[in-house]
Amino acid sequence: MSAAQPAIFSTLGILAVSQEISGLALFLMDSAEAELVAEESICLLAVASARTVEAVAPEESDLAESLMITPFLYRDYLIGATMIESGDLSRGEEGRQIGARLERKTAFYAAHLLPGIFPTGAVLKNVMLMWMGRISPPKMPSGPEKRLDDMEGASKVECHLKLVAAHLRQSRG
Repeated sequence: MSAAQPAIFSTLGILAVSQEISGLALFLMDSAEAELVAEESICLLAVASARTVEAVAPEESDLAESLMITPFLYRDYLIGATMIESGDLSRGEEGRQIGARLERKTAFYAAHLLPGIFPTGAVLKNVMLMWMGRISPPKMPSGPEKRLDDMEGASKVECHLKLVAAHLRQSRG
C-alpha cells in the first residue's frame, strides 16, 4: 500500500464527514450561519483526525501535521477556484481573513483534543457539545446535547475516526 493512501483516505473522510455533519446541523438549525458551521466542522474533523493518527501511529507525525492543515488547503482550493472562474485576483485578501478564522478554530479544537489521545467516547462527545454550542444561533429551543443527539453527530465523527485508525493500522501491515 502506498504511503500516500492513509493521507488520501483520511482527507476524503474529513471532507465527507464535515459536509455531512454541517448539512445535518443546518437542517436542524435553519437560522445557523452556513459558513461558520462549515469552518467549525472541518476544523474539528481535521484536528480529531490528526489526534487519531498521533494515538495510533505516533511515528506518522508528518501525516498528522498534514491532516491538521486540511482546512487551510481546502480554503486555498475554494478561493483559488473562485479567483480563476471570476478572473478576480483580489480574492486573496478574503483568503487571508478566512485563514485567520481557521487558525483560531483549529487552535480551539487542538486545545481540547490533546495530542496522542484517541478522541472517542466522552472526550469526543464533550468536544462535539462545544462544537454544537459554537455553531448554534442564540435562543435555540433545545440545548446543544439534544441537537447533537438528534443528528447523531458524535457517532458519525467517531465512526470516521475509527475508520481512519483501522485504515492506518492496515496500511502499516
